Amino acid sequence: MTFIMKKISSMAVYCGSSVGNNHLFFEAAENIGKFLANNNIKLIYGGGNLGLMGAVSGAALKNGGEVMGVITSHLINKEKINEDLTDIHIVDSMSQRKNKMFNAADAFLILPGGIGTLEEFFEILSWRQLKLHSKDILIYNVNNYWDDLNTIINKTIDCKFTHSNIKDDYKIINNINDLTNYIN
Repeated sequence: MTFIMKKISSMAVYCGSSVGNNHLFFEAAENIGKFLANNNIKLIYGGGNLGLMGAVSGAALKNGGEVMGVITSHLINKEKINEDLTDIHIVDSMSQRKNKMFNAADAFLILPGGIGTLEEFFEILSWRQLKLHSKDILIYNVNNYWDDLNTIINKTIDCKFTHSNIKDDYKIINNINDLTNYIN
């Protein structure tokens, strides 16, 4: 993988606004929040206080981390905006939300989530493939959650819709030690 070794001062975390059905997802989100705070890496995320978003931001704040949330006005009540954030931005559209998060982040980390998380991942991956950015993309494969995503990407390669070098544009990590090794 061609990752640029640079100091990461901010990381966008994409994840679910629900907790899912496995306690390991919630624990991983909390561990990521704590990890980012302890390594002085600003968390950039969707601004909500529910689900994995709430877990990652809550743990980062609890451990003295800097947290920037970006939420659309129509999601404030649905995702329960986190009023304790270091920095909160309320925007009008999902496009503005994603662009603000993209511009504020040095790297991206994908935790378990649903369609929105997938959409965010594929957008930053396609932008990287198009050479619109060179920011690192990490997929945290908590409890093998993203195995099928990797299968789908392999299928696009096998069917010649995607070049095999797409695998150079992201890295799959399986635990917090992999993230520590990446940061160090």
